Amino acid sequence: MEIKTTTVSVLVAALGIGAAIAGFVAEATKVKRSQLKVVYVGLEPVCEYPSSPAMGLAIAATVALVIARAIITSTTGGCCSCCQPIPKGPKMFARLCIVISWITSSIAVILFLAGAKLSSQKGVERESNGDYYCYTIKPGVFAGAGIIGLVSVLLGLVYYLLYVSGRNGATEKASEDLELEKPSIAQGKNLTMTDDKKPSVTDGMKPQVSLEKHQV
Repeated sequence: MEIKTTTVSVLVAALGIGAAIAGFVAEATKVKRSQLKVVYVGLEPVCEYPSSPAMGLAIAATVALVIARAIITSTTGGCCSCCQPIPKGPKMFARLCIVISWITSSIAVILFLAGAKLSSQKGVERESNGDYYCYTIKPGVFAGAGIIGLVSVLLGLVYYLLYVSGRNGATEKASEDLELEKPSIAQGKNLTMTDDKKPSVTDGMKPQVSLEKHQV
């Protein structure tokens, strides 16, 4: 495997794993309803929210997924990478991977951004029975986004490896075909003229010797 391919693969995999870890940590550190309480400032109910890194982690995971997507896209032919022909290999499987990767990546980014936005909301909600409660983001949003984001990166990485493998295979085949079309240099050097192929010298072609020089 080439150095460039190895570097891209390791970098993309690290970004995907980092996004997944950030999603799980954000899920674990987000503000839970049990941590909140409603207090009254005068007659107005107010929620007390503790500090949480969930919003920052969600934004960091989003950035990691966007960078991973940009790397895969730039190394496989641009934004229309799903339309790029795979020179050799399982073409349909590769295109299926990149299409699903785009879809899952978009879903993960939307979930992370929505979770970050909802984490910043602080307000009092009122139930149907008249009781007040503090708003919290529903469970599983960040964790689900992390899993979906990791799947999208892995599928994109599979497509990248298939793309590189097919491109290298096509290049090697073209080089082999070019070598076969070249004339053999050894054959050109071994061309010698045998006695059978030498032109015969006839009597008419022999030089005439002057008899005057032999007269006394």
